[in-house]
Amino acid sequence: MTTASTSDAELARQLDSLAKYFGPLQVPEPGELPRVQELCSVSDPFRADAAADELFVAAMREINAWHALRNPLFGALWKEAGAPDPDSVEQVAELPYIHVNLFKRHALSSIEDDAVALRLTSSGTGGEKTEIGFDAWSIGAAQRMDAWTVKALGLIDVERPANYLVLGYEPDPRLTMGAAHGLNELCDFAPVASVRHALRNTGVGHEFDPMGCVDALLEFAAREEPVRIVGFPALLHSVLERMGTMGVPPLRLPEGSLVLTGGGWKSHADRAIGRVEFREGIERQLGIPGERIRDCYGSVEHCLPYIECAAHHFHVPVWARCVVRDVRTLEPVGYDEVGYLQFVSPFITALPAHSILMADLGTLHPPGGCGIATPWFEVHGRAGVRRNRTCAVAAAELLEVR
Repeated sequence: MTTASTSDAELARQLDSLAKYFGPLQVPEPGELPRVQELCSVSDPFRADAAADELFVAAMREINAWHALRNPLFGALWKEAGAPDPDSVEQVAELPYIHVNLFKRHALSSIEDDAVALRLTSSGTGGEKTEIGFDAWSIGAAQRMDAWTVKALGLIDVERPANYLVLGYEPDPRLTMGAAHGLNELCDFAPVASVRHALRNTGVGHEFDPMGCVDALLEFAAREEPVRIVGFPALLHSVLERMGTMGVPPLRLPEGSLVLTGGGWKSHADRAIGRVEFREGIERQLGIPGERIRDCYGSVEHCLPYIECAAHHFHVPVWARCVVRDVRTLEPVGYDEVGYLQFVSPFITALPAHSILMADLGTLHPPGGCGIATPWFEVHGRAGVRRNRTCAVAAAELLEVR
């Protein structure tokens, strides 16, 4: 388990580095993608109006043409669908889409190798694995949208350094898992006073250290800085169980502490507990209030971030739309009905994941109840009986070595 203490100069440097998420970006071909550029420069993630809808549709027309020209598979799908040219948000559901599993079996890039700025995978060992090369625009736009969302939800704190417990992988230059990359980026949204990682780098892999996590929480509870716990929920649940087994009394972490989980339970679904029960356990054992316990949803293929609001809703941001499809017919269904989740967003130029059907079941709900003006969705879990190996699967399997 790693520990890093930070000087005043280092804290100042960290705050300056946060600006990298909010700086200007340019699409790879401005002449082809002006509306994509415009849409992805909207800094309010929860803007909802007719002009935003019109801009989204125009951006989707551009990105469809982009991938149809550069990716043979999507080009064939697009032509077979009659080269659709939507003129309303409702028609976005009629555009061709690709199932997420196809990216695990085929390299579906829309860019040349020399345009790849970052390669990420969906898991570290064995099984079905997505490996994607992102261009600078795609990964940069995703990071900027993540930062805008975190800011809009009030989860950035530039004033107070935080002690971080990262329930994920200790950095390793050989590690390319998307979740490892994303979790460590979450440490940028408040200055780092110290950081501990639950999955230790052994030199030949990673090893889960629950006792080290318990020790870190005990240490952090005795300090003044808020605590930020980020990572896989299965690992956090295991740490809380270990605290109970050891007879550690409930802690009260400092005011302003935060939990951001992501990745689901995957291979440890048999140990999973309900979301409400999970939050109640965190409140009881760590003293963090429910509105400061948030979950995140996303994938390496579709790396646009979805983060719960205080009411625990996954809102669809201005840069995306969510479609739910019937599990038998694959036809779109309306609000409040269960089906496969499909996400549509024109930001990604690296691969044709701008219209992607997920393996997760979910429900889309209309705006309301929390003050945010965009629709929101809930995730019910993975459809089918065959397990896809994801970052969370790989991490959860390390729970067996305790």
